[in-house]
Amino acid sequence: MKKLNKVLILILLIAILLTNAKVYSIDEMKGFVPNAYIRGDVNEVINLKNLKDISHTKIEYKNNKLKVYKLKDIVDKAKPISKEYEIVFSAQDGLRAKISSDKIAESYINFSNKYGWEAINLNHPISSNIKLIDNITIVSQADISKNLFTIITSEENILSKTPGQLLIDSYYKKAVFEGESTQNVDGIDYTTAIFSERKLLTLEELVNKDLESRTIIFNKEGKTLSYNGGYLELKSNYLNYINPEQKESLENIRGVIIDAPLKSNKDAFYDALHYLENGKKVLIVLLDGFSYHQFSHLKENNELPYMSKIDNNSKVITSYKPVTNTGLAAVLTGKSPAQNGVYSHDFKDLKVPDLFKKASELGIESVYVEGNIKILNTSIEPILNPDLNENDTTDDEVFNETKKQIKNGAQLIFTHFHGIDDTGHDYGPFGKKTKEVIKMSDQYLKKLAEIWDGKIIITSDHGMHKTENGGDHGLVLYEDMFVPYLITEGGKMDE
Repeated sequence: MKKLNKVLILILLIAILLTNAKVYSIDEMKGFVPNAYIRGDVNEVINLKNLKDISHTKIEYKNNKLKVYKLKDIVDKAKPISKEYEIVFSAQDGLRAKISSDKIAESYINFSNKYGWEAINLNHPISSNIKLIDNITIVSQADISKNLFTIITSEENILSKTPGQLLIDSYYKKAVFEGESTQNVDGIDYTTAIFSERKLLTLEELVNKDLESRTIIFNKEGKTLSYNGGYLELKSNYLNYINPEQKESLENIRGVIIDAPLKSNKDAFYDALHYLENGKKVLIVLLDGFSYHQFSHLKENNELPYMSKIDNNSKVITSYKPVTNTGLAAVLTGKSPAQNGVYSHDFKDLKVPDLFKKASELGIESVYVEGNIKILNTSIEPILNPDLNENDTTDDEVFNETKKQIKNGAQLIFTHFHGIDDTGHDYGPFGKKTKEVIKMSDQYLKKLAEIWDGKIIITSDHGMHKTENGGDHGLVLYEDMFVPYLITEGGKMDE
């Protein structure tokens, strides 16, 4: 009898443990478990159903012992793009609660049959404990440039938002037709139309005006589309552009330019070829990091005595991503990043012929004068110029090498000055030292023009915007995306 009692007690204990396990952990839950996502300003979108590599922790909540996940562990798994962010819990019925990321030491996520995915914030008011969660949105509060969507004109920045910020703002859901299929049964066609529900915005709503002028959209890989109606589609951590009527789409868009000019710095490739084919010598000068807003500001203040006198000057657009490799590749090939294969600093190989290759086909010898490093793999090797006099710039060495090549009789010279960009990063686009370098570049141009007997094309790879600690570039901002484009003749100008 005692042996039987011991067996019964053992069976009872096992039953209790099994019952508690079903309450504690999703791993032992049976039946339907709904999806719920960590989304927004994160590098990886996480489905809460897939948390097997995250350890549980035990807490006491409302007189129950629960086996839960630490909120911080889940969010860290999604890799937020910013160190400072807010966390927005969204319930299936539309209820939301927002907390700050710096106060989540006692915040947890639980799953139960009754409440589904549930937030348990022990140090926050009870209203933050959202039940039946379908999304947890991470919203950046600082350092948001890594995944920013912008709308600009050539004169101003109109809107800057992250995917997380847009996801907690207003949008509408629309059923978008995806296609249809037909099955024939006993001579009768049965057709099914397929639709998908999308989270959509329109550009007109975002800028609060009709878009009647040329508007272009850039995506992460530098591809562009001209806007002709359609929608911005909000995905979990990025945006797409879709136009169902035109059957156009662009994935992972980065920005939109309204009133976009037709001219770009890619024109340097075609203008140079035109002049070379007509027997003209060509000197192309690339002023790295020189934006149109810097050019116009210094011109208005009479601080650019040489460039200010060039009548053939215009504001042109550069390619996205506005960094050196991308802009340089666009100027040297006349093609967009999607065509030439250079999307960012990470790419060096050109997929299309460069200007030097085209010139060689015309029987013209080219010279490429660079700073102290090779940036792209071009058809000719650049002449590198280290900082021999250790004055923290290679511009004087580049200037002297260009003069030497002019005297050697080169027909096509491509010269790349880096000083404006280097100084702008440290002191900002309008810092005193940056302006001094721009003025010195103007003097270098003047002196080169005096000994050059051909066409001169002056442009830039990208611009620069002001930051808290200096300057930077790489975004769809008007300061970064618009650069000067000047064409003139060599020879001494009248003073």
